[in-house]
Amino acid sequence: MEENPVCQNESRDNEVEAENSENISLSDDKASPERLKRFDSLHLEAGKISSSQNHYSKLGWATTLNLAFQSIGVVYGDIGTSPLYVYSSTFTDGINDRNDLLGVLSLIIYTLILLPLIKYCFIVLQANDNGDGGTFALYSLISRYARISLVPNQQAEDQMVSNYALETPSSNVKRAQWIKEKLEKNLKAQVILFLVTILATSMVIGDGVLTPCISVLSAVNGIKESAESLSQGEIAGISIAILIVLFLVQRFGTDKVGYSFAPIVLIWFLLIGGIGIYNLIKHDISVLKAFYPKYIVDYFKRNGKQGWISLGGVVLCITGTEAMFADLGHFNVRAIQIAFSTILFPAVLLAYIGQAAYLMKHPEHVSDTFYKSIPDPLYWPTFVLAVAASIIASQAMISGAFAIISQSQTLGCFPRVHVRHTSTKHEGQVYIPEINYALMIACVIVTAAFQTTEKIGNAYGIAVVFVMFITTLLVTLVMLLIWKTSMFLLKLMFWLVFVY
Repeated sequence: MEENPVCQNESRDNEVEAENSENISLSDDKASPERLKRFDSLHLEAGKISSSQNHYSKLGWATTLNLAFQSIGVVYGDIGTSPLYVYSSTFTDGINDRNDLLGVLSLIIYTLILLPLIKYCFIVLQANDNGDGGTFALYSLISRYARISLVPNQQAEDQMVSNYALETPSSNVKRAQWIKEKLEKNLKAQVILFLVTILATSMVIGDGVLTPCISVLSAVNGIKESAESLSQGEIAGISIAILIVLFLVQRFGTDKVGYSFAPIVLIWFLLIGGIGIYNLIKHDISVLKAFYPKYIVDYFKRNGKQGWISLGGVVLCITGTEAMFADLGHFNVRAIQIAFSTILFPAVLLAYIGQAAYLMKHPEHVSDTFYKSIPDPLYWPTFVLAVAASIIASQAMISGAFAIISQSQTLGCFPRVHVRHTSTKHEGQVYIPEINYALMIACVIVTAAFQTTEKIGNAYGIAVVFVMFITTLLVTLVMLLIWKTSMFLLKLMFWLVFVY
């Protein structure tokens, strides 16, 4: 039986209508919610965005462990060589009460736990800007979520939708929106935020000058134990020669420098950790009582104002902490966390505990604790490693200075310089020849002018504390504006514990 032509036309029209319904526009009022959701471009765009802003977030464990090994030779030399001078800088007038030694050791223990381990390793490093760290990266990150930037942000990722997310209304979201509106409307607040960022960046670059000077001078001073005839000027001359060699090898790049330095620093950490265990067992295991924080309270009660002044020496135990964040672009968050928590932290902690055990028996040796506490057969190997580790310690802030200047140039806040990418495998590893030689000249001048670590240490401590405080302010803003952290958690876990 032949089919009716009218029915054929109706059937064809139904097929066309069905096909058109598959390509329905978002503006069609009759479209179902499910159909709209399926064709929502913003929803699809949000789904494509990675939950991490780290350009190393997709790396496998083999690459991450490789980066962790490299980071040992680049990031941790500074904080790893602090045992050379912390006790001598804290007890400048000698140890009058052995209980004061327990108080200072307790301060060192909890400073290391709270600031570099918990605050920086597991909180601050998360506030990265697409894998880059440092104060300029924090400013750039905040500028992505609020129109506060006073300089053009020229990074490529700004062209992508990166802030879109569906959020349930809450007091935290309302507070973040209120802060965003206030910042966008207040030009004075924007200017202050920008100037604070510039100031912190300048301090980090200043650390790139002071770190090599104090680290190398502290290590080379140990030669006095066997060559007392050397004058301070000759020791400064040896230090200057070492510094010049350090800056000359920077052109090979973070990748090669990291591979070359990492084995030396790893041996250094194993050595100081082992010597710490030896001193603890041999001299006075009772110093482990310092894990009880009451000794900190007693220390300040006994010493009053002088106790607070001595914090300038204690804070030197965390020199180089900011390098973990500033050098993040050379590595990644997971690599930094692995290297710090499994290698550096236990080794350095054991070194301080061992030195305290030695000083309980020999408080008169506080001015040269590190070298006096070394067993005689290990003196020369330790001296050689100390000099090598101090040279490497300078690498952390030098690399950090390269990374920060590269970021600031991208934002249009620094004169044009040649930024050379030194690795085809790892993004973020850069070398800037002009900055490298400018830092070298500045280091030579500072070392020749001061020749000792005491005056350099005072300036160094001020720069370290200032940068860490500004980082705390900017990360607090990130937590409120971007992470939308609750005020209770912010007060309890961040400001009340970490603000000092």
